[in-house]
Amino acid sequence: MDETGFTPFYERTAGSFLRKVLVCLLLGAGFLGLRYLDVGRQMFTDWSWFLGLLISAAMLALYIATYTLHAILPEMAVRVPPNSARVYREPLTRVLSDRHFVLAGLGFGILNCVFGFTFGLPVIGAGGVVTILVGYFLSGVVCGMAVFGIYGVSVAIRAFARPAAQSFDFASPDRCGGTVFLGEALVVFGSVTLVVGVMISVYILNAPWTREPGWWVNSLKMVWIGFPYMSSIVAFVAPAIPLNKALREYKLSQEVELQERLAAVRGALDEGGLEGAVRAELREDYEFQTKLRMDLHKMRPWPFGFGANAKYLVVVMTNGLASFRAAKQWIEGL
Repeated sequence: MDETGFTPFYERTAGSFLRKVLVCLLLGAGFLGLRYLDVGRQMFTDWSWFLGLLISAAMLALYIATYTLHAILPEMAVRVPPNSARVYREPLTRVLSDRHFVLAGLGFGILNCVFGFTFGLPVIGAGGVVTILVGYFLSGVVCGMAVFGIYGVSVAIRAFARPAAQSFDFASPDRCGGTVFLGEALVVFGSVTLVVGVMISVYILNAPWTREPGWWVNSLKMVWIGFPYMSSIVAFVAPAIPLNKALREYKLSQEVELQERLAAVRGALDEGGLEGAVRAELREDYEFQTKLRMDLHKMRPWPFGFGANAKYLVVVMTNGLASFRAAKQWIEGL
């Protein structure tokens, strides 16, 4: 464990950034090397080359998401009472333990192989079966750990939301009560998940599957294609829901408090016989409280600023176009 209290095994074994990049490249290149030994140049026509690229990209996305998580943990620590970081760090490290990561990865890896069998493996000979399944297993393991990571982050942010309410500030420049740093992180989580999801859909829609494309096979393909897209939306929105609840409760409590203050000042101004200086002071206080109420009204009850929403929208539109083209070609070929 490092100072953040969270260092999963795939980070400990990699070390520096350059080593992480090397791990990503070796995973993809290792599969492609095995595939080439089995089927030769056929790997360039059965989309095995793209599967190798997908494996490397998925691992890199997992490293990026983990780096982003490390970056927000210190930010979260300063927004809870002293010695309260364990409120969210303990659930995080408990849920995202090495054992759980491995189990999630193995489960997804096996499931990905099952789906490959169901669609009809694009293989040549018995050796080709083994190597393509290695590719499906590797991609499933990496994507499974990433999906499980989304769940772990959601658990941690849910635990963080309530004690963090003491640090909410409706006058914060981010107009999100001081929580936009989490929104920016969720954009990263959702974006890298979406990019990998598009790559998965492109592979599924272009690989030369050998099973007759009946309605149930096509339905399963659409389920497996849609799952990463749904995961991206969940990664972007789900962790923010408990924050939204906490921010709404904070905003409501501040609204009630400001209303009471304004009512008290109005009541004092309605009283007769006030000296000029006292009345002027009350009017200044009234204007100040009114300005605070306007600032409160502008606060968004979500941790997403305009920039975060725009970034995610750009990623969605860019990747959605690539996915749409692949889907269009697939539908026309049915």
